Amino acid sequence: MPRFATLRFALLCWLQLIAVPLAQNAGGDPGAHWPAFRGDGNSISSAQDLPLSWDAKQNIAWAIDLPGYGQSSPVIWGTRVFVTSRLGPNQETCIAQCYDLKTGALQWSDRFDSKQTVAVSDYVSRSAPTPAADGQHFFAFFESGDLRAYQHDGTLVWQRALMEEYGSYEGNHGLGSSVAQTDEALYVLVDHSGPSYLLSIDKQTGRNRWKLDRQAKVSWSSPLIVGDKTQAQILVSSNGTVEAFQADSGEALWQVDGLEGNNVPSPTASSGIVVIGANKPGHNLALRQGSLEEPAEKRIQWRSSQVTSSFGSPLIYRDMVYFVNRAGVAFCVALKTGETRWKHRLPGSCWCSPIAAGDRLYFFSKSGETTILSADHTSQPKVLATNTYPCADRVYGVAAVHRSLVVRQATRLIHISSQTSEERTAPPEKPSK
Repeated sequence: MPRFATLRFALLCWLQLIAVPLAQNAGGDPGAHWPAFRGDGNSISSAQDLPLSWDAKQNIAWAIDLPGYGQSSPVIWGTRVFVTSRLGPNQETCIAQCYDLKTGALQWSDRFDSKQTVAVSDYVSRSAPTPAADGQHFFAFFESGDLRAYQHDGTLVWQRALMEEYGSYEGNHGLGSSVAQTDEALYVLVDHSGPSYLLSIDKQTGRNRWKLDRQAKVSWSSPLIVGDKTQAQILVSSNGTVEAFQADSGEALWQVDGLEGNNVPSPTASSGIVVIGANKPGHNLALRQGSLEEPAEKRIQWRSSQVTSSFGSPLIYRDMVYFVNRAGVAFCVALKTGETRWKHRLPGSCWCSPIAAGDRLYFFSKSGETTILSADHTSQPKVLATNTYPCADRVYGVAAVHRSLVVRQATRLIHISSQTSEERTAPPEKPSK
């Protein structure tokens, strides 16, 4: 192998070994943003002073009713909270909206006809894909294939109708995959019974950078971007396989087959290890990214026969991995060995992925209870708080920024704040002369 190629290969392997989810907060305060599904893709927030306790009468900054139904999470950029919903008995209307984080006031709203409709039921997705935001744009994606880019003030920049371009959705449950992003591109995964594909789309123009056709398979999981900005990779865990692709070209890098039940949880990565969640015991595992030439069977670092991950995605934090099974039991597992350290029964099942911030782990049960555990206790669980807020339907998603949690219920948005009411209503400080 020529010397240049050898050096390039060594560099690529080193980048893989240190790969972590690629942040989209360059040039700003990362704790002030929650830009996409699971934040930066890892469900870890650098936000300070998140709320520890709340109920219907305390620490609720505002709670508003939304015009439609949504299973997507909110995303936040600075003072703007962006949400998506669908409305109508056949989900015939798509809605993209922006609210003010401090007051809950509606900043703008865009309603448009869905390019593909489906009757509402408990068995089909309803605005399930989580949108994304960066310093310039808000990107709203719907399971109808409608994809729109807006400026932060609501000005429409470009729009796509993916189902019209590549074929209608085929299947029983709709799409649930959220968009992932780098600084330059959006990544859209469409896995269903019809024409399936992975798209890289230029953020500025809305045009394809590349399109990778895939074997038809049904999955709700979302792609994850990992690695250095110049060598970013896309990880996809979907219905039997885990795959890695080069983000700038779509080139396939490696693949692991033989999984079952990895249809909903998305992959999680840290320190060169990829953790895969699945609803079937024995198929929740850790993979080494390692060398591109390493055989698939050699990548498996451990399998767990004790844990499962049915709805939310696994959370890696401080050398531990946290899983939540269908019954609402949380497990703490050592990242390097797969050893189960503890398990703890939560108040109920969690459809929302857990998040970590500082020394706390937040688990959001779908019925409105939130359990906060200590991240410093890895030999046994330590409950720091259990909070309840009324929930008419389900808790689907959450965004975390400084002193704030914004929780998405099906038709409501709730801002939980650690600020006092006086702090929230105080005018901004004047700059000193």
